[in-house]
Amino acid sequence: MSDVRIPSTNVVVIAGRMGRDPELKRFSGDACVANFSMCNTEYFRDRNGEKKERATWVDVKCWNRQAEFVVERLAKGRPVQVEGKLEQETWEDKTSGQSRSKLVLNAQRVSPLDWDSDGQQQPAAASAAPAPAQQDLPADEDIPF
Repeated sequence: MSDVRIPSTNVVVIAGRMGRDPELKRFSGDACVANFSMCNTEYFRDRNGEKKERATWVDVKCWNRQAEFVVERLAKGRPVQVEGKLEQETWEDKTSGQSRSKLVLNAQRVSPLDWDSDGQQQPAAASAAPAPAQQDLPADEDIPF
């Protein structure tokens, strides 16, 4: 094998619908975590030209301010986009004593993709940076091109 250095890139962006309401758990201090599942559905045609769909279920975990935002503002069925990284969780099965594991998307940003009843876009995720202030732009005739 060659001595190839592989970057430790672990970035995931997935869009879909929330499969269940988020559940919030609080820890000592101000720390909290919200867990929910989401479903990404892919539509395609098979070899015979028939329409098919494939659902991929993902467990999502988010922390602190992001977790509070998700619990307060989002619910089962809402379309969201989640950005984060994959992590493997391991535990021992209490009934069989066997070691179990699963991949979980540790979310850094959860953004709703729909509109509320007033026709306004739902607010961006709590971890998103505030929008920059509107700047005074030059008049069209002052632009040199």
